[in-house]
Amino acid sequence: MFLNQFELIPVIAETKSFSKAAKLLHLSQPAISSKIRSMEDYYKIKIFNRTPQGVYLTEAGKIVCAYAVRFLNMYNSMEQDLDMLLNGNPFLTIGASCTAGNYAMPCSICAFKAKYPEVNVRLDIGNTDTTLEKLKNHDIDIAVVEGTVENPDFVAHYINSSNLVFIAPNDIKKSSFSLKEIKQKPFILREKGAAIRTAFEQGLLKNGYGIEDLNVILEMTSIYSVKSAVMEGIGVSILPAITVEKEVNNGALKIIKIKEFEPELETDIILVHLKNEQPSTVAQQFIKSVSEQVKNEGCWNLRRMYS
Repeated sequence: MFLNQFELIPVIAETKSFSKAAKLLHLSQPAISSKIRSMEDYYKIKIFNRTPQGVYLTEAGKIVCAYAVRFLNMYNSMEQDLDMLLNGNPFLTIGASCTAGNYAMPCSICAFKAKYPEVNVRLDIGNTDTTLEKLKNHDIDIAVVEGTVENPDFVAHYINSSNLVFIAPNDIKKSSFSLKEIKQKPFILREKGAAIRTAFEQGLLKNGYGIEDLNVILEMTSIYSVKSAVMEGIGVSILPAITVEKEVNNGALKIIKIKEFEPELETDIILVHLKNEQPSTVAQQFIKSVSEQVKNEGCWNLRRMYS
């Protein structure tokens, strides 16, 4: 009954103005005011407080707005699924953290496309926190990330684990260090929000250290940049083993052991979707495809070990 009105509420709440919302929605201000008033009369509540500084959601309005967003998302998902059924032109946007996105997802997507060639797939790579934020904002359909998810709005499916290794320039003499020795060396670190960094920070805390105890000289958002910096002799770092396999095998990088981190640190790889919204048909097909790949150990061998 109120689907059109529900479309108005999030826009008014964001702009804090009926007139600004009217311009964005190509409606007249009296029309918007009338629609909101009819909802308020129907539910016997006040949705917005009008003030000289703008309009703001009441406590009841916050509840209505939250449901409005969910209703609209469900409506959009229904339209997408119907479009896929009727037109055979489905689209899937996958968000992925750096390790999963660069080292496992291309293979997984190829395997998925072999089964469903009609699906248009877009892969969006970022760190774990950024990717989950995009999922929350409906910028992506599903996420494949490293680390753990504590947000109750998400459902997480474990896929595999990736072990982390410490890397150093190939000309370093020693192959084993203590944390006391490492904290004296220049350290290159991934940015905040990266699962690698989170796992490392947790490992440090267990040993009575923090990031602030290290000699961090660079923070980088790219695995490739971290590897390049270490190969240039700028410092040491920590990365997923799978991401440095080639460089270790050809002698460009060296794996070093940290006594306090034996056995090696790990990060989980998980597939995540929103809890209160059923994944689209094509997203469910992709989830099933990944599950089959994991069982066959194809595309998801992220636990490479080095001697």
